[in-house]
Amino acid sequence: MQHPTCTRLRVRSPQDAQVIFHAVALGVLPMVTRRLDAEERRAISSGSVYVWEERGPNPEATGLGIERWTDGKRWGPSRVRDEFLFYQEKDPEPIDMDVNSDSDTTLGSGNRLQSGARQQSARSSLVKQTYSVFVETPRGRRKWHLIAYFTAETVDYLRTISDTPELASLEVPPGKYRSARHNTSRAGRAAREEQATYPVVHMQYAPYVSPARLSHDAYGPSKIGPAGDNQHESTRNGKILAPLVYLQNLPPPKRHSVDEEALMSLVPSLD
Repeated sequence: MQHPTCTRLRVRSPQDAQVIFHAVALGVLPMVTRRLDAEERRAISSGSVYVWEERGPNPEATGLGIERWTDGKRWGPSRVRDEFLFYQEKDPEPIDMDVNSDSDTTLGSGNRLQSGARQQSARSSLVKQTYSVFVETPRGRRKWHLIAYFTAETVDYLRTISDTPELASLEVPPGKYRSARHNTSRAGRAAREEQATYPVVHMQYAPYVSPARLSHDAYGPSKIGPAGDNQHESTRNGKILAPLVYLQNLPPPKRHSVDEEALMSLVPSLD
């Protein structure tokens, strides 16, 4: 039977997780090398911690790694905290119990007693905690995963790295285990900062095509402004802009009714 990397242990921080990774790299703790079978899945309990390596793009060359982690349980959506992902178990299976009823108990009441006993024997819902890193190995760069299980009722009673002498004494080399999630976030932030520094899209005003020119082309000479005004029309990027005379003769935009009422309230009334 394949055993967990650690038992009765809780992972408090990414630093704790990296200590466990380093203990696996040194051979102090075992790595899970294959997917759990049915019996091993049933053995998952609060405090079980598993470290496994993700199968590389060319598994035939090494024969190592697991394609994906499966534990036979149903999980809710993930929640992020301190670079960890947390999943809440949905509908945990009840613990098997033999329910014996009295010989004079009717069938209906016996079923109710059995149903009640099964509800009382249902175990607490597990929480799955995951953390992933990139690590350089003799076989090249690999992705390692840590999966830890606990329940809300028992997490405070589990031992920690500090309570385990062979783990508490380990010193993790700086930068050896790089968080896969952290690297992705940094790349995203760098891309966003680059876009902010060098914006791709620049706001520009579209050139205004002179109504006078349109009128001249369609209906003959324009009647807006003096006869020679059209010859002095400004151009921008090869586009003809509206004459100044035309713009000066435009009526001002109508105020909003609320603004109009506010301005009228400032005018003194004539009594």
